[in-house]
Amino acid sequence: MAKIWVLVGDGSRARFFRTDRAAPLEEVEDSLNPVAREPERALQSDRKGQSVRRSGPVQYAQVGENDPKSEDERRFVRSLAERLRLARLAGEYERLFIAAPPDFLGELRQALDTGTRDAVVGELPKDLSRMKPDAIRRHLPELI
Repeated sequence: MAKIWVLVGDGSRARFFRTDRAAPLEEVEDSLNPVAREPERALQSDRKGQSVRRSGPVQYAQVGENDPKSEDERRFVRSLAERLRLARLAGEYERLFIAAPPDFLGELRQALDTGTRDAVVGELPKDLSRMKPDAIRRHLPELI
């Protein structure tokens, strides 16, 4: 009996499921990233931040570029990667299947440690995070 986890997620939500071969999915956890659902204007001030740099007798302001949603999504991805690492080390799963939009999937893949990356048996570059478990199961390979 293989311990298989399925992670479906996007920048605002990640759902963890447990299954065994062709068995139905059992939801283990639902992690929300509430900041990702905030309108961007609520996350930013109305002025860009500045830092002053001196270069000899000349001084100038440097405008910083940062996207709060992107930074928050990176934090969310790192927290998911850590959750997956700890679950693997605790023996909660042996194999992992991930379904997420392409950009999010790429960021998550980069954040995974080597052991967790080695446990990944498949990926689906598609957002299934709002689907019911039986609909998600239909998108997965028969024997994951």
